[in-house]
Amino acid sequence: MSNERLTKKELWNFSTRYALTAQACQNYETMQSCAVIYSMGPYLEKIYADDPELLKEKFKAHFQFFNCQTYFGAAIIAAALAIEETKSSDATAVASAIKTSLMGPFSGIGDALFNTMPKVILAALSAYAALEGSFMTGAILLVIFTPLLVFLRWKIIELGYYKGAEIITEHQEQLNNVREAISVLGIIVVGALIATTVKVSTPLTITAGESTQSIQDLIDSIFPKLLPAVATFLVYKGLDMKKMNTVRMVWVIIVVVMTLSVLKVIA
Repeated sequence: MSNERLTKKELWNFSTRYALTAQACQNYETMQSCAVIYSMGPYLEKIYADDPELLKEKFKAHFQFFNCQTYFGAAIIAAALAIEETKSSDATAVASAIKTSLMGPFSGIGDALFNTMPKVILAALSAYAALEGSFMTGAILLVIFTPLLVFLRWKIIELGYYKGAEIITEHQEQLNNVREAISVLGIIVVGALIATTVKVSTPLTITAGESTQSIQDLIDSIFPKLLPAVATFLVYKGLDMKKMNTVRMVWVIIVVVMTLSVLKVIA
């Protein structure tokens, strides 16, 4: 049995084990507990190799409900593993408390930082670049983003392990601020994408005597890009309807657009 901390290679193996199994072996009872045990297992065996009965208790204690965004989930498990290395009498209780208290808040932070907003922003920028004829710009953005995510994931795990629970508890406010900033940026990018790429206009006019007023010009003078905004809003609301999915929504959009075009309501 060795009391030394994990080597870089062992920590990388821990990270790989969790990355490969966090989503692959979820179950409805304890969610990611199998991934927790699979990633922590070899190192718990290293720490408690001299006490097989205690090791069994450690495995049972950590085979409990755990569910978190995978990047921050790995950091939390790494912190729990670092606490177990102290071999104190309450190490497992503290590690379990850390897992239970942080998996909820950190899921929200991790989803915003890694799963949602960056992908939305990059996809929007890539799509706009492609529409402008620069398809390689979008491809390069997405290619660069993937290894950057791997690097950030590794750094988060290192912080979770080497700093224990300290880094992920003391800096939660800063992480929340970053999450909010990315969310705002994502909203701005999506809003700009709607205004520049969603093309909806109406050829309808209002005639009074010899005067003719274009409804589209009237709308633009009051609220430019109102029709694209309304169309996008209706699509999002439609996706919330029961039994509606993206494929069905695409067909609904096609039918509605064709119908309104034939009736010359939209151009």
